[in-house]
Amino acid sequence: MKTKLLAACLSAVLVLTGCESLDGNYRGAAGAGLGALAGGVIGHQMDSKKGRYVGAIAGALTGAAIGSYMDKQAQQLQAQMQGTGVNVQRVNDSTLLLNIPGDLLFATDQYQITPAFYSTLNTIAQSANQYPDTIVHVYGHTDNVGSASYNQGLSERRANAAAQYLVQQGVNPQRIVTRGYGLNQPRADNSTAQGRQQNRRVEIYFRVIDANNPQAAYSAPY
Repeated sequence: MKTKLLAACLSAVLVLTGCESLDGNYRGAAGAGLGALAGGVIGHQMDSKKGRYVGAIAGALTGAAIGSYMDKQAQQLQAQMQGTGVNVQRVNDSTLLLNIPGDLLFATDQYQITPAFYSTLNTIAQSANQYPDTIVHVYGHTDNVGSASYNQGLSERRANAAAQYLVQQGVNPQRIVTRGYGLNQPRADNSTAQGRQQNRRVEIYFRVIDANNPQAAYSAPY
């Protein structure tokens, strides 16, 4: 049943994104079953009868173990990301944010990841694999240059490209949530070049799975 469902999700994604439109570096990831629909949760479904998420949950933590778990991952990533341009921020006890400037990951108006950033994404993937009791959220954001619909599509493609790369490095696709926000969540003033640069970004959140409320790990952290 799970195999059929995964195949159906993948087929839907290939129709929506266009298999031929993926760069060769990412076709293998799509074949592995990522299927990152905007706003979708990969490999998890809501059980309407029980009112909870079901699927491939790696594990779950409780109480003080949550804070300790995320402390360790945050400290490790902060050390590893020094000098890369990636900002690592502890959002709360259960959530960690990596803010990646879009200009580091992608060329202007493109969604193919620049080879110079592969090693940094490899490190992020290693961290995701080392700390499997988390759900990985990958969100794409743009500035306001161009139409809202164009930016929405670009943000989705960029989020999917980053997520697909993580899958290629061994991250379980069933742990990944992707979403494109387009120009709707600016962090800075779009009227300046510096502000627009800050708004072009990919955010990667690690959200720990709390045994007392596991579905919360799949929801947006804001």
